[in-house]
Amino acid sequence: MSFIKSVIIAFGMFSAIPVPRIDWNGKNMRYMMAAFPLVGVVIAILCGGWFILGQILSCVHKGFSPLFMALGFTLIPVFVTGGIHLDGFMDTCDALGSHASREKKLEILKDSHSGAFAVLGCVIYFLCYFVLSLEIFNILCGQENPRRFVNHFAQLMAFLPVLSIFVISRLLSAFAVATFPIAKDSGLVHTFATKSAKRFTAIWSYFWFLVISGGLIYLFNFEGIAFVATSLSMLCFYYVVAVRNFGGITGDTAGWFVQICELAGLAVFFIGLR
Repeated sequence: MSFIKSVIIAFGMFSAIPVPRIDWNGKNMRYMMAAFPLVGVVIAILCGGWFILGQILSCVHKGFSPLFMALGFTLIPVFVTGGIHLDGFMDTCDALGSHASREKKLEILKDSHSGAFAVLGCVIYFLCYFVLSLEIFNILCGQENPRRFVNHFAQLMAFLPVLSIFVISRLLSAFAVATFPIAKDSGLVHTFATKSAKRFTAIWSYFWFLVISGGLIYLFNFEGIAFVATSLSMLCFYYVVAVRNFGGITGDTAGWFVQICELAGLAVFFIGLR
């Protein structure tokens, strides 16, 4: 029962999906970070559904254009999460762009105002995400592809690695909260880390990361290896950036990591298709 309540709290915190109100006490939050990747599962299902809908419509009509498909794929994660990770991404871009002292960077993270580096980082992020998505859909759903259901199924199977990144990024983020040093003795990440079952979260996240990684490598061989290696590289990069600049991770840097991990996965998927 406590795990279910933890799932509800995780969705209430990390998504815009309406959920019942649950008291944020130690017992109810114990498995909150372990449940966090389930938000990624929902995003993956919706993005996969968007892809399938476009392919089904293409069987009976012209269907969605790659441009429209890419737009939906770009916006679905934002709508599901309510932009909570983008907020952390923008704050972290502001702090890193300041090149100030560690103390000043931590102050910038707490500032509710968006600076120039936050806006610039957000614009660059969405441009890269949308263009990569458009190129991927041009390849998978282009006019040169035969309009037969069996090919659409093959296209969906080819699309699975990029759907998995929504789960992988959150598994690794939960693992980081359970194992990485915390920058401050206050804030959301400190609260999550102290109230959650850290050892269980680390083992749980590690186990499911291995399961998904093994499936990707088995199904996609070298492309799967590249996908897994990129995700782990981004986790190492996250650790170095967070510790060097902030003395550890924060709620904002956690959002920053989720966004860059997903963008990196999208880039690797595009390169693999080429």
